Amino acid sequence: MAGEWAGRRAIVLGLGHFGGGLGVARWLLSQGASVLVTDRASPESLAAPAAELAALGARLVLGGHAGVDFTATDLLVVNPAVPADAPPLAAARAAGVRISTEIGLLIERWPGPVVGITGSNGKSTTTSLTHAVLRAAGAPAELGGNIGGSLLERLDEVPPRSIAVLELSSFMLELLAPAGLLPDVAVITNITPNHLDRHGSFEAYKAAKRAILGRARHAVLCGDDAVVREVAAGWGGHALWYGRRGEMSVNTAGDLVDRRGWIVLDSAQIPLPGRANRLNLAAATLAAAAVLGDEVRAMRALPAALAHYELPPHRLQTVGTWQGVAWVDDSVSTTPESTAASLAALGAGCVLIAGGHDKGLDPEPLLTAATRHARVVLLVGEQGPRLLRDLTRRGVTAELVQTVPAAVVRAAQLAQAGESVLLSPGYSSHDQFTNYEQRAAVFREHVLLQARRAAPGPARHADATG
Repeated sequence: MAGEWAGRRAIVLGLGHFGGGLGVARWLLSQGASVLVTDRASPESLAAPAAELAALGARLVLGGHAGVDFTATDLLVVNPAVPADAPPLAAARAAGVRISTEIGLLIERWPGPVVGITGSNGKSTTTSLTHAVLRAAGAPAELGGNIGGSLLERLDEVPPRSIAVLELSSFMLELLAPAGLLPDVAVITNITPNHLDRHGSFEAYKAAKRAILGRARHAVLCGDDAVVREVAAGWGGHALWYGRRGEMSVNTAGDLVDRRGWIVLDSAQIPLPGRANRLNLAAATLAAAAVLGDEVRAMRALPAALAHYELPPHRLQTVGTWQGVAWVDDSVSTTPESTAASLAALGAGCVLIAGGHDKGLDPEPLLTAATRHARVVLLVGEQGPRLLRDLTRRGVTAELVQTVPAAVVRAAQLAQAGESVLLSPGYSSHDQFTNYEQRAAVFREHVLLQARRAAPGPARHADATG
Protein backbone atom coordinates (compact mmCIF):
# COMPACT_ATOMS: atom_id res chain seq x y z
CA MET A 1 0.00 0.00 0.00
CA ALA A 2 1.44 3.35 -1.04
CA GLY A 3 2.26 5.86 1.67
CA GLU A 4 4.03 9.16 2.21
CA TRP A 5 7.04 8.18 0.06
CA ALA A 6 5.04 7.00 -2.97
CA GLY A 7 6.89 7.71 -6.20
CA ARG A 8 9.94 9.17 -4.48
CA ARG A 9 13.53 7.93 -4.51
CA ALA A 10 15.50 6.78 -1.48
CA ILE A 11 19.02 5.46 -1.00
CA VAL A 12 19.86 3.42 2.09
CA LEU A 13 23.60 3.75 2.73
CA GLY A 14 24.74 0.85 4.89
CA LEU A 15 22.53 -2.23 5.17
CA GLY A 16 24.50 -3.38 8.20
CA HIS A 17 24.22 -6.56 10.26
CA PHE A 18 21.83 -5.56 13.07
CA GLY A 19 18.53 -5.04 11.28
CA GLY A 20 18.16 -1.26 11.14
CA GLY A 21 19.03 -0.96 7.46
CA LEU A 22 16.80 -3.86 6.55
CA GLY A 23 13.91 -2.42 8.56
CA VAL A 24 14.07 1.06 7.07
CA ALA A 25 14.43 -0.31 3.53
CA ARG A 26 11.37 -2.52 4.01
CA TRP A 27 9.42 0.42 5.46
CA LEU A 28 10.34 2.72 2.57
CA LEU A 29 9.32 0.05 0.07
CA SER A 30 6.00 -0.37 1.88
CA GLN A 31 5.51 3.40 1.59
CA GLY A 32 5.87 3.22 -2.18
CA ALA A 33 9.42 4.54 -2.50
CA SER A 34 11.92 3.45 -5.12
CA VAL A 35 14.74 2.10 -2.93
CA LEU A 36 18.42 1.52 -3.67
CA VAL A 37 20.47 -0.14 -0.92
CA THR A 38 24.26 0.07 -1.00
CA ASP A 39 26.93 -1.26 1.35
CA ARG A 40 30.70 -1.75 1.18
CA ALA A 41 30.35 -5.23 2.70
CA SER A 42 30.48 -8.19 0.34
CA PRO A 43 27.30 -9.67 -1.19
CA GLU A 44 28.12 -12.96 0.55
CA SER A 45 28.14 -11.44 4.04
CA LEU A 46 24.77 -9.74 3.43
CA ALA A 47 23.18 -12.54 1.43
CA ALA A 48 20.04 -13.08 3.55
CA PRO A 49 18.83 -9.46 3.94
CA ALA A 50 19.88 -8.67 0.37
CA ALA A 51 17.79 -11.53 -1.01
CA GLU A 52 14.77 -10.41 1.02
CA LEU A 53 15.03 -6.81 -0.21
CA ALA A 54 15.59 -7.83 -3.82
CA ALA A 55 12.41 -9.92 -3.64
CA LEU A 56 10.54 -6.84 -2.38
CA GLY A 57 11.75 -4.74 -5.32
CA ALA A 58 14.81 -2.92 -3.98
CA ARG A 59 17.92 -2.42 -6.09
CA LEU A 60 21.19 -3.39 -4.42
CA VAL A 61 24.79 -2.34 -4.92
CA LEU A 62 27.02 -4.32 -2.56
CA GLY A 63 30.77 -4.64 -2.16
CA GLY A 64 31.14 -0.88 -2.71
CA HIS A 65 29.14 2.00 -4.13
CA ALA A 66 30.14 1.76 -7.79
CA GLY A 67 27.78 3.68 -10.02
CA VAL A 68 25.66 5.07 -7.17
CA ASP A 69 24.80 8.76 -7.61
CA PHE A 70 24.17 10.05 -4.10
CA THR A 71 22.90 13.36 -5.48
CA ALA A 72 20.09 11.77 -7.52
CA THR A 73 17.70 10.90 -4.71
CA ASP A 74 15.03 12.50 -2.56
CA LEU A 75 16.27 10.89 0.66
CA LEU A 76 19.55 9.42 1.85
CA VAL A 77 19.18 7.17 4.89
CA VAL A 78 22.55 6.70 6.57
CA ASN A 79 23.62 3.80 8.77
CA PRO A 80 25.05 5.33 11.99
CA ALA A 81 28.34 3.47 11.39
CA VAL A 82 28.99 5.68 8.34
CA PRO A 83 31.15 8.68 9.40
CA ALA A 84 29.48 12.07 9.16
CA ASP A 85 32.22 13.31 6.80
CA ALA A 86 32.04 10.33 4.41
CA PRO A 87 32.20 11.39 0.71
CA PRO A 88 28.67 10.12 -0.13
CA LEU A 89 27.21 12.32 2.61
CA ALA A 90 29.25 15.32 1.48
CA ALA A 91 28.00 14.88 -2.08
CA ALA A 92 24.39 14.55 -0.94
CA ARG A 93 24.62 17.64 1.30
CA ALA A 94 26.11 19.71 -1.50
CA ALA A 95 23.19 18.71 -3.74
CA GLY A 96 20.60 19.58 -1.11
CA VAL A 97 19.49 15.98 -0.59
CA ARG A 98 17.61 15.30 2.63
CA ILE A 99 19.76 13.11 4.92
CA SER A 100 18.28 11.09 7.75
CA THR A 101 18.68 7.84 9.67
CA GLU A 102 16.37 4.96 10.52
CA ILE A 103 16.10 6.18 14.10
CA GLY A 104 15.54 9.79 12.98
CA LEU A 105 12.64 8.78 10.72
CA LEU A 106 11.18 6.85 13.65
CA ILE A 107 11.45 9.67 16.22
CA GLU A 108 9.86 12.11 13.74
CA ARG A 109 6.79 9.90 13.50
CA TRP A 110 6.53 8.31 16.94
CA PRO A 111 3.07 9.00 18.43
CA GLY A 112 4.08 9.17 22.09
CA PRO A 113 6.97 10.06 24.40
CA VAL A 114 10.49 8.86 23.68
CA VAL A 115 12.98 7.66 26.31
CA GLY A 116 16.56 7.68 25.00
CA ILE A 117 19.36 5.85 26.80
CA THR A 118 23.05 6.30 26.09
CA GLY A 119 26.36 5.64 27.81
CA SER A 120 29.70 4.01 27.19
CA ASN A 121 28.65 0.89 29.12
CA GLY A 122 25.36 -0.53 30.35
CA LYS A 123 23.05 1.20 27.89
CA SER A 124 21.57 -2.01 26.41
CA THR A 125 20.85 -3.45 29.84
CA THR A 126 19.37 -0.16 31.07
CA THR A 127 17.25 0.10 27.93
CA SER A 128 15.84 -3.40 28.27
CA LEU A 129 15.23 -2.88 32.01
CA THR A 130 13.40 0.41 31.40
CA HIS A 131 11.19 -1.33 28.86
CA ALA A 132 10.51 -4.18 31.32
CA VAL A 133 9.58 -1.79 34.16
CA LEU A 134 7.22 0.21 31.94
CA ARG A 135 5.52 -2.94 30.67
CA ALA A 136 5.17 -4.27 34.21
CA ALA A 137 3.63 -0.93 35.22
CA GLY A 138 0.98 -1.41 32.53
CA ALA A 139 2.30 1.24 30.15
CA PRO A 140 2.39 0.62 26.39
CA ALA A 141 6.09 0.60 25.51
CA GLU A 142 8.22 -0.57 22.58
CA LEU A 143 11.93 -1.38 22.55
CA GLY A 144 14.20 -0.16 19.74
CA GLY A 145 17.23 1.79 18.61
CA ASN A 146 20.72 0.37 18.79
CA ILE A 147 19.45 -2.64 20.69
CA GLY A 148 18.41 -4.15 17.35
CA GLY A 149 15.74 -4.11 14.68
CA SER A 150 13.50 -1.26 13.59
CA LEU A 151 10.22 0.05 14.97
CA LEU A 152 9.27 1.86 11.77
CA GLU A 153 7.21 -1.06 10.56
CA ARG A 154 5.25 -1.02 13.84
CA LEU A 155 4.10 2.59 13.52
CA ASP A 156 0.61 1.67 12.31
CA GLU A 157 0.11 -0.74 15.23
CA VAL A 158 1.25 1.16 18.32
CA PRO A 159 -1.25 2.98 20.60
CA PRO A 160 -1.33 6.80 20.38
CA ARG A 161 0.60 7.35 23.63
CA SER A 162 2.95 4.39 23.37
CA ILE A 163 6.42 4.99 24.82
CA ALA A 164 9.48 4.34 22.65
CA VAL A 165 12.44 3.11 24.70
CA LEU A 166 15.51 3.59 22.52
CA GLU A 167 19.16 2.73 23.00
CA LEU A 168 21.08 5.56 21.33
CA SER A 169 24.76 5.27 20.46
CA SER A 170 27.12 8.21 20.07
CA PHE A 171 27.06 7.57 16.31
CA MET A 172 23.26 7.89 16.29
CA LEU A 173 23.27 11.01 18.45
CA GLU A 174 25.85 12.66 16.21
CA LEU A 175 23.39 12.36 13.31
CA LEU A 176 20.19 13.06 15.29
CA ALA A 177 21.33 16.23 17.06
CA PRO A 178 21.48 18.60 14.06
CA ALA A 179 17.84 17.81 13.24
CA GLY A 180 16.72 18.10 16.88
CA LEU A 181 15.34 14.55 16.79
CA LEU A 182 16.05 13.78 20.43
CA PRO A 183 14.22 12.11 23.33
CA ASP A 184 11.81 13.57 25.89
CA VAL A 185 13.51 11.65 28.72
CA ALA A 186 17.29 11.15 28.47
CA VAL A 187 19.45 8.68 30.38
CA ILE A 188 23.27 8.77 30.54
CA THR A 189 24.70 5.73 32.32
CA ASN A 190 28.38 6.76 32.19
CA ILE A 191 30.94 8.29 29.85
CA THR A 192 34.39 6.81 29.42
CA PRO A 193 36.68 7.11 26.38
CA ASN A 194 35.27 5.09 23.48
CA HIS A 195 35.13 5.17 19.68
CA LEU A 196 37.98 7.67 19.58
CA ASP A 197 38.91 6.24 16.20
CA ARG A 198 35.57 7.58 14.93
CA HIS A 199 35.11 10.77 16.95
CA GLY A 200 38.75 11.87 16.92
CA SER A 201 38.93 12.98 20.55
CA PHE A 202 37.33 12.38 23.92
CA GLU A 203 35.92 15.92 23.80
CA ALA A 204 34.08 15.15 20.55
CA TYR A 205 32.80 11.88 22.00
CA LYS A 206 31.52 13.70 25.11
CA ALA A 207 29.79 16.27 22.90
CA ALA A 208 28.01 13.48 21.02
CA LYS A 209 26.80 12.00 24.31
CA ARG A 210 25.72 15.38 25.69
CA ALA A 211 23.52 15.88 22.64
CA ILE A 212 20.95 13.50 24.14
CA LEU A 213 20.00 16.29 26.58
CA GLY A 214 19.13 18.66 23.73
CA ARG A 215 15.34 18.65 24.08
CA ALA A 216 14.81 16.42 27.10
CA ARG A 217 12.46 17.56 29.87
CA HIS A 218 13.91 15.02 32.31
CA ALA A 219 17.34 13.42 32.48
CA VAL A 220 18.44 10.42 34.53
CA LEU A 221 22.14 10.80 35.26
CA CYS A 222 24.81 8.76 37.03
CA GLY A 223 26.15 10.89 39.86
CA ASP A 224 29.05 8.48 40.44
CA ASP A 225 30.51 9.40 37.05
CA ALA A 226 32.57 12.61 37.05
CA VAL A 227 32.32 13.01 33.27
CA VAL A 228 28.52 12.71 33.38
CA ARG A 229 28.46 15.43 36.03
CA GLU A 230 30.70 17.58 33.83
CA VAL A 231 28.60 17.01 30.71
CA ALA A 232 25.35 17.81 32.52
CA ALA A 233 26.68 20.99 34.16
CA GLY A 234 24.55 23.93 33.12
CA TRP A 235 21.77 21.81 31.64
CA GLY A 236 18.47 23.43 32.55
CA GLY A 237 16.04 20.49 32.69
CA HIS A 238 14.88 18.31 35.57
CA ALA A 239 17.77 16.04 36.60
CA LEU A 240 17.27 12.76 38.46
CA TRP A 241 20.59 11.54 39.80
CA TYR A 242 21.34 7.96 40.79
CA GLY A 243 24.30 6.36 42.50
CA ARG A 244 25.82 7.52 45.76
CA ARG A 245 23.82 10.42 47.23
CA GLY A 246 21.34 10.15 44.35
CA GLU A 247 17.59 9.61 44.16
CA MET A 248 18.23 5.88 44.00
CA SER A 249 21.33 3.76 44.60
CA VAL A 250 22.67 0.35 45.59
CA ASN A 251 23.92 -0.29 49.12
CA THR A 252 26.80 -2.54 50.16
CA ALA A 253 24.42 -5.52 50.52
CA GLY A 254 23.30 -5.11 46.89
CA ASP A 255 19.82 -3.79 47.75
CA LEU A 256 18.19 -1.08 45.66
CA VAL A 257 17.64 1.89 47.99
CA ASP A 258 16.07 5.33 47.78
CA ARG A 259 17.64 8.67 48.72
CA ARG A 260 16.96 8.06 52.43
CA GLY A 261 18.65 4.66 52.32
CA TRP A 262 15.33 2.80 52.62
CA ILE A 263 15.21 -0.49 50.71
CA VAL A 264 13.17 -0.34 47.53
CA LEU A 265 14.03 -3.90 46.47
CA ASP A 266 15.92 -6.50 48.44
CA SER A 267 19.10 -7.93 46.93
CA ALA A 268 17.58 -11.43 46.82
CA GLN A 269 14.88 -10.13 44.47
CA ILE A 270 17.37 -8.74 41.95
CA PRO A 271 18.64 -11.40 39.49
CA LEU A 272 21.42 -9.15 38.19
CA PRO A 273 25.13 -9.79 38.81
CA GLY A 274 27.34 -6.97 40.06
CA ARG A 275 26.86 -3.43 41.33
CA ALA A 276 27.00 -1.97 37.80
CA ASN A 277 23.95 -3.93 36.65
CA ARG A 278 22.03 -2.99 39.80
CA LEU A 279 22.83 0.66 39.15
CA ASN A 280 21.42 0.11 35.66
CA LEU A 281 18.21 -1.02 37.38
CA ALA A 282 18.21 2.19 39.44
CA ALA A 283 18.54 4.23 36.24
CA ALA A 284 15.76 2.25 34.57
CA THR A 285 13.43 2.76 37.53
CA LEU A 286 13.99 6.52 37.52
CA ALA A 287 13.56 6.69 33.73
CA ALA A 288 10.25 4.83 33.98
CA ALA A 289 9.18 7.11 36.83
CA ALA A 290 10.03 10.20 34.79
CA VAL A 291 8.07 9.20 31.70
CA LEU A 292 5.12 7.92 33.76
CA GLY A 293 5.19 10.91 36.09
CA ASP A 294 4.78 8.46 38.98
CA GLU A 295 7.75 7.18 41.00
CA VAL A 296 5.64 4.91 43.22
CA ARG A 297 4.08 3.19 40.21
CA ALA A 298 7.53 2.50 38.75
CA MET A 299 8.89 1.10 42.01
CA ARG A 300 5.85 -1.12 42.57
CA ALA A 301 6.39 -2.61 39.10
CA LEU A 302 9.94 -3.82 39.88
CA PRO A 303 9.18 -7.34 41.19
CA ALA A 304 7.00 -8.13 38.16
CA ALA A 305 9.53 -6.56 35.79
CA LEU A 306 12.33 -8.75 37.14
CA ALA A 307 10.32 -11.97 37.52
CA HIS A 308 11.21 -13.21 34.04
CA TYR A 309 13.92 -10.72 33.08
CA GLU A 310 17.08 -11.92 31.36
CA LEU A 311 20.09 -9.77 30.55
CA PRO A 312 20.47 -9.05 26.82
CA PRO A 313 22.61 -11.68 25.04
CA HIS A 314 26.39 -11.70 25.41
CA ARG A 315 26.34 -9.76 28.68
CA LEU A 316 27.68 -12.01 31.43
CA GLN A 317 25.65 -14.84 29.87
CA THR A 318 26.55 -18.33 31.08
CA VAL A 319 27.05 -20.62 28.10
CA GLY A 320 27.39 -23.70 30.29
CA THR A 321 29.05 -25.30 33.28
CA TRP A 322 30.97 -28.54 33.42
CA GLN A 323 33.50 -30.03 35.82
CA GLY A 324 32.72 -27.13 38.15
CA VAL A 325 33.82 -24.42 35.69
CA ALA A 326 31.34 -21.80 34.42
CA TRP A 327 31.89 -20.47 30.90
CA VAL A 328 30.65 -16.89 30.59
CA ASP A 329 30.03 -14.90 27.41
CA ASP A 330 30.56 -11.15 27.83
CA SER A 331 31.51 -10.54 24.20
CA VAL A 332 29.62 -7.24 24.17
CA SER A 333 32.46 -5.78 26.25
CA THR A 334 34.35 -3.52 23.85
CA THR A 335 35.93 -1.15 26.38
CA PRO A 336 38.42 -1.74 29.20
CA GLU A 337 35.92 -0.21 31.64
CA SER A 338 33.21 -2.73 30.76
CA THR A 339 35.62 -5.64 31.25
CA ALA A 340 36.62 -4.18 34.63
CA ALA A 341 32.95 -4.05 35.68
CA SER A 342 32.40 -7.65 34.57
CA LEU A 343 35.47 -8.89 36.45
CA ALA A 344 34.22 -7.11 39.57
CA ALA A 345 30.79 -8.72 39.16
CA LEU A 346 32.29 -12.24 39.00
CA GLY A 347 34.84 -11.67 41.75
CA ALA A 348 38.28 -13.21 42.14
CA GLY A 349 39.44 -16.45 40.59
CA CYS A 350 38.69 -16.48 36.89
CA VAL A 351 40.40 -17.18 33.61
CA LEU A 352 39.92 -14.07 31.48
CA ILE A 353 39.97 -14.04 27.67
CA ALA A 354 40.68 -10.49 26.48
CA GLY A 355 41.96 -8.49 23.52
CA GLY A 356 40.83 -7.35 20.10
CA HIS A 357 40.91 -4.26 17.91
CA ASP A 358 42.09 -1.02 19.52
CA LYS A 359 39.83 2.05 19.30
CA GLY A 360 42.41 4.32 20.90
CA LEU A 361 41.42 3.46 24.48
CA ASP A 362 43.43 3.46 27.69
CA PRO A 363 43.77 -0.16 28.91
CA GLU A 364 44.34 0.83 32.54
CA PRO A 365 40.89 -0.18 33.88
CA LEU A 366 41.26 -3.66 32.37
CA LEU A 367 44.82 -4.02 33.63
CA THR A 368 43.88 -2.98 37.17
CA ALA A 369 40.83 -5.25 37.32
CA ALA A 370 42.71 -8.22 35.82
CA THR A 371 45.46 -7.79 38.41
CA ARG A 372 42.84 -7.91 41.16
CA HIS A 373 40.43 -10.55 39.89
CA ALA A 374 41.97 -12.80 37.19
CA ARG A 375 44.15 -15.80 37.98
CA VAL A 376 45.17 -16.16 34.33
CA VAL A 377 44.60 -13.93 31.30
CA LEU A 378 44.54 -15.39 27.78
CA LEU A 379 45.11 -12.77 25.11
CA VAL A 380 43.78 -12.59 21.57
CA GLY A 381 43.71 -10.22 18.61
CA GLU A 382 45.60 -7.06 17.73
CA GLN A 383 45.93 -5.86 21.30
CA GLY A 384 47.15 -9.23 22.62
CA PRO A 385 50.90 -8.46 22.50
CA ARG A 386 50.51 -5.04 24.16
CA LEU A 387 48.31 -6.46 26.93
CA LEU A 388 50.72 -9.36 27.44
CA ARG A 389 53.57 -6.92 28.02
CA ASP A 390 51.58 -4.68 30.38
CA LEU A 391 50.09 -7.52 32.42
CA THR A 392 53.40 -9.37 32.73
CA ARG A 393 55.02 -6.21 34.10
CA ARG A 394 52.35 -6.22 36.83
CA GLY A 395 53.03 -9.81 37.75
CA VAL A 396 49.83 -11.20 36.20
CA THR A 397 50.03 -14.67 34.64
CA ALA A 398 49.17 -14.08 30.98
CA GLU A 399 49.56 -15.96 27.71
CA LEU A 400 49.24 -14.87 24.10
CA VAL A 401 46.98 -17.39 22.32
CA GLN A 402 45.96 -15.21 19.33
CA THR A 403 42.43 -16.54 18.63
CA VAL A 404 39.22 -17.25 20.53
CA PRO A 405 39.16 -20.98 19.64
CA ALA A 406 42.74 -21.35 20.90
CA ALA A 407 41.81 -19.45 24.06
CA VAL A 408 38.92 -21.84 24.76
CA VAL A 409 41.21 -24.87 24.38
CA ARG A 410 43.83 -23.36 26.70
CA ALA A 411 41.22 -22.21 29.22
CA ALA A 412 39.85 -25.74 29.41
CA GLN A 413 43.34 -26.90 30.41
CA LEU A 414 43.85 -24.15 33.02
CA ALA A 415 40.48 -23.53 34.68
CA GLN A 416 39.85 -25.11 38.06
CA ALA A 417 36.59 -26.21 39.68
CA GLY A 418 34.82 -23.22 41.21
CA GLU A 419 36.29 -20.76 38.70
CA SER A 420 34.78 -19.02 35.69
CA VAL A 421 36.19 -18.65 32.20
CA LEU A 422 35.16 -15.17 31.12
CA LEU A 423 35.20 -13.92 27.53
CA SER A 424 35.21 -10.18 28.16
CA PRO A 425 37.55 -8.78 25.52
CA GLY A 426 37.56 -5.08 26.41
CA TYR A 427 38.09 -4.27 22.73
CA SER A 428 36.24 -4.23 19.44
CA SER A 429 35.88 -7.49 17.54
CA HIS A 430 36.68 -5.99 14.15
CA ASP A 431 40.20 -7.34 13.87
CA GLN A 432 39.01 -10.95 13.62
CA PHE A 433 35.20 -10.86 13.43
CA THR A 434 32.34 -9.02 11.75
CA ASN A 435 30.89 -7.98 15.11
CA TYR A 436 30.76 -8.97 18.78
CA GLU A 437 27.87 -11.37 18.06
CA GLN A 438 30.02 -13.41 15.69
CA ARG A 439 32.80 -13.41 18.30
CA ALA A 440 30.31 -14.75 20.86
CA ALA A 441 29.07 -17.42 18.45
CA VAL A 442 32.62 -18.70 17.91
CA PHE A 443 33.21 -18.73 21.67
CA ARG A 444 30.00 -20.65 22.30
CA GLU A 445 30.71 -23.15 19.52
CA HIS A 446 34.14 -24.01 20.88
CA VAL A 447 33.01 -24.05 24.53
CA LEU A 448 30.38 -26.66 23.70
CA LEU A 449 32.91 -28.60 21.65
CA GLN A 450 35.23 -28.70 24.66
CA ALA A 451 32.31 -29.83 26.83
CA ARG A 452 31.62 -32.75 24.51
CA ARG A 453 35.28 -33.71 24.47
CA ALA A 454 35.54 -33.51 28.24
CA ALA A 455 32.45 -35.60 28.91
CA PRO A 456 31.33 -37.71 25.93
CA GLY A 457 27.77 -38.95 25.97
CA PRO A 458 24.59 -36.96 26.65
CA ALA A 459 24.21 -37.96 30.28
CA ARG A 460 27.71 -36.85 31.23
CA HIS A 461 27.60 -33.33 29.80
CA ALA A 462 24.01 -32.47 30.58
CA ASP A 463 25.16 -29.41 32.55
CA ALA A 464 26.75 -27.85 29.44
CA THR A 465 23.67 -25.74 28.89
CA GLY A 466 22.90 -23.50 25.95
